[in-house]
Formats: sequence, structure tokens, C-alpha cells
Amino acid sequence: MSKKSNEELILEFITETCKRQKNKGHEIGCTTNYIAEKLKMQRANVSSVLNKLYREEKIVKTKGKPVIYLVEAEAEKEDKRGINGSSGLDFLIGNSESLLKPIQQAKAAILYPPKGLHTLLLGATGVGKTMFAELMYKFAIDNEVLRENSPFVSFNCADYSNNPQLLLAQLFGAKKGSYTGANEDKEGLVQKANKGILFLDEVHRLPPEGQEMFFYLMDKGQYKPLGETGEYNKADIIIICATTENKDSSLLSTFTRRIPMVISLPSLKDRTMKERFSLLSEFLKIEASKTSKDIKVTSEVIKNLMLYNCMGNIGQLKNDIQLVCANAFLKCVVNGSDCINVDIDELPEYIKKGIINYKLHRKELDEIISDSFMFHFTIEGSKNKREQEDSSIVTTFYDSLEERISTLKARGLTEDDINLIMSMDIEKYFKKYIYKFNENINKEELSKVVDEKVIELVEGFLNYAGKELKKVFPQKIFYGLCLHVGSSIERIRLNKFVENHKINEIIEKYPKEFSVANYLADALEKEYSILVPKDEIGFITMFITDEFVSQKENNDSVVILIAMHGNSTASSMADVVNKLIGEENTFGFDMPLEKSTKVAYEELKEYIPSINKGGGVLMLADMGSLSMFGELISQETGVKIKSIDMVTTLIALEASRKAAMGTYIDDIYNEVVHKNLFNIYYSNDYTKLDKSKENVIITMCLTGEGSAIKLKNMVEEQLYIDDKNIQVIPMSISDKEDMHIRVKRVLKEKNIIAIIGTVNPELHAIPFISASELFLDKDFAKLKSIINVRKNISENSQSIEEICDKIIENFKEDIKLYDLNAFRDILVDSLKKIEEVYSIEMDLDTLVGLSMHMVCALERILGGEKGGNFRKKESFKALYSEDIEKLKYLLRNIEDKFEIIINEDELCYIYSLIKRV
Repeated sequence: MSKKSNEELILEFITETCKRQKNKGHEIGCTTNYIAEKLKMQRANVSSVLNKLYREEKIVKTKGKPVIYLVEAEAEKEDKRGINGSSGLDFLIGNSESLLKPIQQAKAAILYPPKGLHTLLLGATGVGKTMFAELMYKFAIDNEVLRENSPFVSFNCADYSNNPQLLLAQLFGAKKGSYTGANEDKEGLVQKANKGILFLDEVHRLPPEGQEMFFYLMDKGQYKPLGETGEYNKADIIIICATTENKDSSLLSTFTRRIPMVISLPSLKDRTMKERFSLLSEFLKIEASKTSKDIKVTSEVIKNLMLYNCMGNIGQLKNDIQLVCANAFLKCVVNGSDCINVDIDELPEYIKKGIINYKLHRKELDEIISDSFMFHFTIEGSKNKREQEDSSIVTTFYDSLEERISTLKARGLTEDDINLIMSMDIEKYFKKYIYKFNENINKEELSKVVDEKVIELVEGFLNYAGKELKKVFPQKIFYGLCLHVGSSIERIRLNKFVENHKINEIIEKYPKEFSVANYLADALEKEYSILVPKDEIGFITMFITDEFVSQKENNDSVVILIAMHGNSTASSMADVVNKLIGEENTFGFDMPLEKSTKVAYEELKEYIPSINKGGGVLMLADMGSLSMFGELISQETGVKIKSIDMVTTLIALEASRKAAMGTYIDDIYNEVVHKNLFNIYYSNDYTKLDKSKENVIITMCLTGEGSAIKLKNMVEEQLYIDDKNIQVIPMSISDKEDMHIRVKRVLKEKNIIAIIGTVNPELHAIPFISASELFLDKDFAKLKSIINVRKNISENSQSIEEICDKIIENFKEDIKLYDLNAFRDILVDSLKKIEEVYSIEMDLDTLVGLSMHMVCALERILGGEKGGNFRKKESFKALYSEDIEKLKYLLRNIEDKFEIIINEDELCYIYSLIKRV
């Protein structure tokens, strides 16, 4: 027989000791010292095990010193008075989830000998503190802690908070003449609650003298009414207090020390989606009972009720549902209907806004609610019914999109908002459309609803597409595409078009598939004499693209692991990614600088299998040993790991998005690496001017090499480039991805002094001059200044003062609207504060680029010129809001000196230069 562990021994000892103590009528519980002494164990070891048992909720403990440990409420069943298993507490929604611990604490407080424990309930307005206190009272009666006729007296301390004397009189009673208006002796609520429970709501409104009177009552069981000069009155009560405030800041420590049990009740936003669904279902059943009518609710309404920001918690949710049902009931009476139908029109605007939060909770919601469910609530209960249309064979992908768009329009959403929501939802609707089809296709059945010529054309097209794309399409793709094309032909003939909100993304990302889809479009145009629009070709492309038709199970999904040096760098980035993507598929592993490589490796080796969901782990590491761990851990654990030794928020967001869509790990890895997402963050080694490399200027154009060559010739003619030992390279680029690849290639061999072009490539620390600026600046002053600055500042370590002096010297002839020398000290001070506040040391190129930018930006602002709009400003602000606020504070001396306002776009530009993000 195997030896028992310390954990088993201690739990068994506490259980047996508590039983024995109760049988003898003694107070129950064990201290750490008592357990250590009896079991002959080290106190530290016992303390460690007790804390573990408490965290696992196998035991409970009291507040105060010494701490008393008891077996959890379930073990109390053998008590001679027993725990009634059918207590109202056990029927609370969330009893096995968010309310599990509060319920166990409540039971322990009531059962604790000899008379229970005074309790403090913490929680926001509307979480159900009053109901929880009432259920504790019923539990006490059920378990014979209180008699059947024991009182439950409730009092809200806020009711008399403006008159402390009257408040105390209400609670403790008063003698005749003790205050103005006291014409006779008055019995207080403490006396009325004798032998029962006194519930004090909003106890933080109780004045200090009242708190002092209560802690004397809790200590001695005695109190004096106001004006009483004789003996103390006695009272035997359990006090349950409740507050919405922080107990440490709103209550006297002498008062809270007398309350050993503190129970925190969760807000509605902290409860699970399943619990919220159960709550609103319960409230809808209550309304069905009140009205004696069945209530039918659409899934759209349920989603909004699940997602809206319900500040008043459960109390507000209940009231809002009552209001919604009242509006629907009125229509029901007017129409003479037997059933109350609740649709989206019944909801107030603040509830309709709930759908904005859909992306954050999509996974949880989709497990509970189907778009095709109608919820039916009766007096007896509730049931979910699928809408009849959903089972129809002729339901098309278009129907789902049109219905969704109509719903959004009915809510009053703008066109831009609708486009944004549809671009996020279109993949979901498409996958639902595809995956409802069975693999066993009966062509005879299909031909009843689709033209046989369509079936023939689609069959031929999928054969062609299979050969071109080297893949085999499942039967459900054939079936779905046939129905889709049949519907598409009818819509084109009727001039009824549905916009494909992902068309540009499809064309850009899947050019080959889009080209193949044109084969079917051409065949349809020839056969049916119609013109197939580009949006429709995009829909056809979705049918033959793996990203849209693949749908992996959750237990075979890829997870992203961010591993970085620092105390919270990785976990913070993972948190940002999860919030922005609305998934929980990204994890962080922080490696403090003082942690040894060996310890970090072992921790990571244990952590990776715990987060793996079957599809593998894509590890994004910042540097050093972390970037080499992946392959070794994969060999030891058998978990498939792909590692990328560069991590930025952009890379993590893209990887997380791909993983959420069910993309396989190899495809995510290849796409991130192939797209060179990390190449837009050039390393310091590339951007520093290396004296051994040739200096170059790039002239860049998107429209063709001819324009780039013309810019090259213009620069060479005006600047006599040969004398300056600078080469000008013309570059024609097809897109941004191509640009990053080619620029990085140049950086490996040469120093890029500047880029001149028609479109700003937004490469940090490499100055850019637009073609229009070059044409207007006949003397090429700006370009000359850039060349001089970047050539004259050497790689030797230089102070911020020296760098600023050289920049000002080079720009002094070009800046007309302000005194550069007056700006010098402010610029130096600002740069030093930036390094101090952000705890960074900017490299040479960052200092040069940032200084030049600020010199030119000030000239532009003073001249009344509008700067460019920072691309994706809102999402950038969301990621770096705190740092941008700090930056605004740091630059206030510039604003004050020159009486200007540095706008948000400019702040974002400056911060992106500082941090190269």
C-alpha cells in the first residue's frame, strides 16, 4: 500500500478533527501550529499544504489571527445537524462556476459554531447582495442554526445617512428625550433582529460612531440605545453587511476586524456567458408567468441582451428585460396575438449597441446560440426551435448576407459601420453555408432546384480548378457552389447584387484562385448571356480557397506563444493581441533577466504542452536563447513547434488572426515569413551608416520604372552626385511587400541616405522626400541638408547636444518661421526626457531622424500646413494610449514656447519614430 502524501494526511486530519470537535460540542477548526504539532511536521510545510488545499477549495479558512482551517462545506454533511442539500444557495445560477466559492464561504459562515460568523458582502450595485443575504438566512433555518420563526431584519444605511443621530436611533433604539422628537422610548432594529439576522446594506454609509457601537455589539453581545445611561441591552444576532465600496477605505479597521468572513460577489461582466444566458432565460420565464403568455425571442435579441454593457448588473438586466417584454406585450394586446414576440425593434438603443462586443465573445456565444434559433419561453420553461427556413435546401449564402445587412440597416448603422461588420462576418456566414451540406450528394435531388446545365458547368469548373490548383474538392463544395451559382444567375438577371465586402482582400491574397474563378464566370456569361460582376467572381473564389472552406475543430487548433525577456513584456503583448482579435489563442511567457537559461527552459518545456490544443504552437521569440528553445522542446515533448526569432505586435496579431480562422501551423509560419512582416522593422545594424558601405539614394515609383529614372536624373543633375560619392538607384515597385523585400536587400549592401518617390513608404529612420516637394524646391535644399546631416554625423558616440547642433547648423538656412537657436535647448531637453521617461537609449539614426522630423514639423505647424493623417491611428492609439499621453506631456514645453498644439497624428508619428513601431 502506497504511503499517503502530506496533502492527504493533513486533509484527513482536519476532517476527522472537525467531526470530533462537533460531536463534543466544541468550536471546530485547526490552526497551523496545532496541525504541525499533532502530525509532527514542519510548520512551514504545513502552511504550504494548507494554502494549496485552500486554493483548490478543499478547505475554508477564517479571517483574523490565528487563522482557523475547516473542512469545506461538503464535508459538513456528517454534522449531526446536517447541511440541507436542497438549500436555496445551491440553486443559484453559477453555483458551480463564479458563485462556487461565495456559496461555500456563506455556508461555512452560517455553520461555524457556536453561533455563526458575522459576514461582509462585497459587490457592485445590482449583483444580488440582498438576495444572497436572504438565502444565507434560509440556509441557517434549513440547517437548524436559527429557529423557524427567527427574524431577518434588513436596513439600508443610506436611508438616514444625512441624519446620523436618527440612523443610530433606528438601529439601536432610543430613550425618550434623547434627541428632538424622541417623545417615547423606541425599540431599535438590533432588538428586533435578536436571535436572528440583521442585514445592513450600504454599510459604508454608517457613521464612525455607529461602526464603533457595532463592533462592541459583535465583541460583547451588548449595546445601549441612544440616551441610555444605565445597563447594556443584550442581543444575540448574526450580522451580515454589504457594501459597494472598498472596505479598507470606507470602513474602520476596528469594525472590519470583527467580521471574519468576507465574500466577494462577481459583477455581471465577470460572469460567464452561460451564466448570463441562464439569468436572462430565468427572467424571461418570470415574465411569461406574469403575463400568462408564451414569449418568443429571436437569436438576435438574445445576443444583444447577452452583450450590452449592463452597468447595473443583474438588477438592471432584470429591469431591462421587463421593459422589453412590456413593449412587446402592448403590441401583442393590440394585435390580439396569443404569444408575445420580442424582436430587435423592441430593444432600446443602448441594448442594440451590445452587438459591438460580439467579436470579443464570439466563441462562447456560438456555443450557446445559433443564428437559426428562435427561443420560446413558457411558464413551464424554455425551448429552442430552429427556424423552418434553415432546413430548406434552397436557402442561399445571399439570403444570410441580405438578412444580416437588413438587420444592421434597421438598427440605423451607417454604411461604414455595416461594411466593417460585414467584412468581419462574411467568412462566418460562408463557412456556415458550406458546412451544412452533407457529403452524400444526390444529383437527382439537386437537379430539382438547380438547372442541370449549372450542375454540368460547376462540375467541369471544379475539375479544371482541381488541376490548376492541385487539390481535390469535397462534395459539399460542389453542392454548395451549384446552389450558389443557380441563385447568382437569377439575381444577376434581376439586377439584384450583393456586395462582397472582402473582394479587395481576395484579389490581393489569392490572385491565382481569382484567375481560376474567372473560368466559371466566362462559362456562365457565354451560356446565360449575362455579365458576372467582380464581386460574384470573388464569391466563387471563396469556394476554391482553403482559408474560407477549411474549418478545424477547436481541439486541433494552433496557439501562439510570445516568449520575451522581461517581467511582463510577453504577457502584456499577448493580452493586447487577444483583446484586439477577440480570441484567447495567444499566450505569453515572460523571462526575467535574472532568471537562468536552464530554469527558463524547464518552465517553458512544462508550459508548452499545457497550452497546446493539438494543432501545434507557433512561438514568437525576441532574442537569444528563447529563439532556440522551440526545436529542442519539440523533440522532448512531441509538440509541433514552429519558431520565428522576431516578435512585434503586428506579427502576433496576424498569426493570432490566422490561427483563429483554423489555418494550419505550417501555413501560418510560411505566410508570416513569406510576407516578411518583420522586415518593416529594420535593425539598428542596417540603419546605421557604415563607412565601409556605399551611400545611396533611392528614387521610387509605383507606376513604372520610367518615373523613377526621371527622378534619378533630376537628382544627379542638380546635386553633382559623383562629387559626393553617392549612387542614385531607381526602383519600380509593385506593392508594399515587394518594396520591403527590395529595400532590405539594398540595406544589406549599402547605406540608404534618403528615399524620394511618389508614395511615402513609411520606413522609420530613413528620410523621405516626396516628388512634389522635390519639384517645388528648386535648390534641393531639403535633400542637401539630409545628405549633409547623415554624412557628417559619424558612427562615433556623440551626445544629444552635438547631434542637435549639427542638425541645426545644416537646417539654419532653410527654417524661416522660427529661431532655430532658440529651439535648440528645448529640443535637447525633450530628447533627454523622452529617453528618461521611456527608459531607452535611442541609437544614432533614431536621434537624427527624430530631431530632423521635429525641426521640420515645427516649421510646418507654425506655417499653418496640415500634416498627413497617421495611418490606422485609432488602432495605434489603442495599443499605445498611455505612452502617447506621456509624450504629449513631454512635449508641452514646445507647445508653450511656440504657442502651438501638437495634434494626435503628429504625436503618433513621433512615437512611432521613437519606438520604431
